[in-house]
Amino acid sequence: MTGVRGAPPGGWTIYVVRFLTYSTWGVLYPFFTVWLLDQKLLSAADCGLVTGAAVLANRLGSLAFVRVLPPGSERRSVVGSQLAMAAAAAVMCAMALLSVRSLAGWVLVAAAFGLAGSLATLAQLTLIVHQFGPEETRRAFSYENVALNAAGGLAPFVSALAYTATGRLYVLAPIGFAVVAGLLATRLAPGRAPVVETPAAAPGPASAGPRGMLTLLGVNFLTHVTYAQFYGVFAVYASPSLGARDVGLLFAFASVAIVALQSLVTRWARGAGEPALIVAGNLALGTGTALLVAPEGGMALMLLAVVAVSVGEMLYGPVYQTLAVAVAGGRTSLAVGSLTFVWGLAESLAVAVGLWLVGAGLGALTFLAGAGAAVAVVVIVAVLHRRFSAMAITAEAAPAARRAAGTTS
Repeated sequence: MTGVRGAPPGGWTIYVVRFLTYSTWGVLYPFFTVWLLDQKLLSAADCGLVTGAAVLANRLGSLAFVRVLPPGSERRSVVGSQLAMAAAAAVMCAMALLSVRSLAGWVLVAAAFGLAGSLATLAQLTLIVHQFGPEETRRAFSYENVALNAAGGLAPFVSALAYTATGRLYVLAPIGFAVVAGLLATRLAPGRAPVVETPAAAPGPASAGPRGMLTLLGVNFLTHVTYAQFYGVFAVYASPSLGARDVGLLFAFASVAIVALQSLVTRWARGAGEPALIVAGNLALGTGTALLVAPEGGMALMLLAVVAVSVGEMLYGPVYQTLAVAVAGGRTSLAVGSLTFVWGLAESLAVAVGLWLVGAGLGALTFLAGAGAAVAVVVIVAVLHRRFSAMAITAEAAPAARRAAGTTS
């Protein structure tokens, strides 16, 4: 793999679009439940259901689009998804102004907003893979991680400003991001249409095929159980000890660290094998998660924990995506959709259980369990080292296969 140097082959537009489309989601989500409660149209429990419908559709919806996303239509899908998100936001605002109290209606529109965001993610990741040569997939996903974390750091801040300034019209905040993203997406090069030639079989043992994909999805699930502890549970657990301001600073620091260091980490890791990077990434992530148990230790300890969590994400994220694309035989949307679905499932379950444990006064247990999940990944990679090595061989051999396939089906 080459180092992270210069502009991507297709330019930076796809990464700006990725930043904007994630911001379309991220500018609404932080205060969406609070805004729903402000409208006094639904009970607190029903407001939670509406938000939950949006989150689950956003996290788990991409797999549903794998077989209905025609190869070569990714650019149109990005534009259409942004139009759909803008329309859903406008409908929700109209429902609030008209005092619509239908729970089913709110759930349906909120889920449509989340599902459109999921389609945008699937289409963009497919385009990102095709923007690079197959041997540079890890580099491609490293840039994507920077765009994602830049949006993840900025969008909540913009969301807070929008909520404070607009009140009842807050739900319109995503429309600006969606419109700009849609306009920029029209400038993207279209995805490649499939070629009729049958791709050459990748070398290596059979474990690099379906069994390898299942194994990869399993470790991806466990890793994101760990990942969810910081991004989904920590704020509730640590706020009484640190205060909301310091917790917010830690999240901002994590985003800034990834934006600033992802390229350096990718360059440093370019000579390392994928199994070694999975082990290193999960050890860092697990160590940081274990340190999150003790927010009363102060900001210095928590900053150390966040550095470890961020380094872990910078290592394992591009590797999982690279291996998934290779093991899926060049079927990029299947690889991305499966990986995103499993990630969302793990995150949803881990956050639900973790928040329940925090509410029951057992918050430390969720972080220790999360750290244990990362250790389990290390053990799995060590025991199944030959299988992961076969996936890495498949990734190295992917250029010939993907040049023949050129398909996202």
